[in-house]
Amino acid sequence: MGESRKGIAITLVILLGIFLQVLLAFGDEQDSPNKAVVEFAEAYFWVDGETMNDRLCDASKIVDDVDMTDRYVYLAEKKAKLLGYGLFYTKEKLYHVETYTISKDHEKAQIRLVAERKPPLQSFFTRRPAKKVDETINVIKEGNKWRVCGSPFSLHEG
Repeated sequence: MGESRKGIAITLVILLGIFLQVLLAFGDEQDSPNKAVVEFAEAYFWVDGETMNDRLCDASKIVDDVDMTDRYVYLAEKKAKLLGYGLFYTKEKLYHVETYTISKDHEKAQIRLVAERKPPLQSFFTRRPAKKVDETINVIKEGNKWRVCGSPFSLHEG
């Protein structure tokens, strides 16, 4: 009798764990302004034009007939080449990422992103310290997806 109850308890704990995993996985799939800002920031510092383009609002994608993400990637590649490196060497990863919602309604939000950034390969060899990132970013809802708008991290300046 004691073995049976122990087996039932273990089975219930395992089933509860599986249920929570499924529940948390679906919760992570929902889009939010904070998620949009983090995904855009990670793509920006990793020089991932495709993800940046996906999270950038239509008004900020093209300025004066210039695709801003293509321009950003091109300038990053050019800068790396001038330094004698490949693009991978200059990419940066975000660490200790925190987001704070400053304001939010159904169509727009303002999110503050606080993080540290450093290039993984370069910082390993040079022990270069991480740089602080602290920026307030405007986000709007376009086509049921939150997208970053404006000129985050001086995107339009190159």
